[in-house]
Amino acid sequence: MKKHILILCLLLLSICSVLFLYHFRVEADSSTQQSMDDTSFSHELFDQVLQEHVDEKGRVNYTKLKANPKKLEAYLDLLAFADPEELSYNERLVFWINAYNALVIKGVVNHYPITSVRKVKLFNGFFSRLKFQAAGKMYTLDQIEHGIIRTEFVDPRVHFVLVCASKSCPPLWTRAYSAETIEERLETATLNFLRNPKQVRIDRAKRHVYVSKIFKWYDDDFKEGYDGTADFLADYLPPEDADFLESTDIKVRYLDYDWTLNDFSNNSQGVK
Repeated sequence: MKKHILILCLLLLSICSVLFLYHFRVEADSSTQQSMDDTSFSHELFDQVLQEHVDEKGRVNYTKLKANPKKLEAYLDLLAFADPEELSYNERLVFWINAYNALVIKGVVNHYPITSVRKVKLFNGFFSRLKFQAAGKMYTLDQIEHGIIRTEFVDPRVHFVLVCASKSCPPLWTRAYSAETIEERLETATLNFLRNPKQVRIDRAKRHVYVSKIFKWYDDDFKEGYDGTADFLADYLPPEDADFLESTDIKVRYLDYDWTLNDFSNNSQGVK
């Protein structure tokens, strides 16, 4: 009887591990690690993937990418063994931004066709339970975003270059980020996002500013050097809007977030 109970417990434990934690390792081997020892890490392969599969609106051709994922997988193989601790501050920031975006794409490709990352696993499982190998360790996307990027590189602008594969998230850029231009790209991405009426709009009559839920989820990040969301927005909006935000008692309201996949061929309605 005890033996049967033990077997049942082990079976239940195995099922739970499948339900609540998924590991997606890249197919890296010792030869890949050796190549990383001999050469400096490069984002060139990811840059090629983005140029070939992302359009000017930030939509990804997942159908085409799933059919030919070799360059993405080769980049992730290099990512698996790279050592960002040997890099400069900007190089490390770029490493983790590119890593996050590439692994989001990998997670989608692994499960494609889907209409939303919310369909992969319930309860935010796409971000909190799928695990990937990067820099010699296993990480979830949440661990990369919250435990590394937001913790080590305290800069609210990173939220406008991290892409969650959904229509309401910032658009994916057609190039990989580089250390040489990351400051310019952070500013450009932030400006473009905040001046998009789908993400930020002001109702002067009601004295409301409607903003992306990014500002709700990461409220504390926008208090770093600022007096909250309105003060942060004022740095990037046109002068007349900035003056209104700074001179008026504004109430912040949050827009619905569309989790529909940022798929090149996706014309479906939003997934709440």
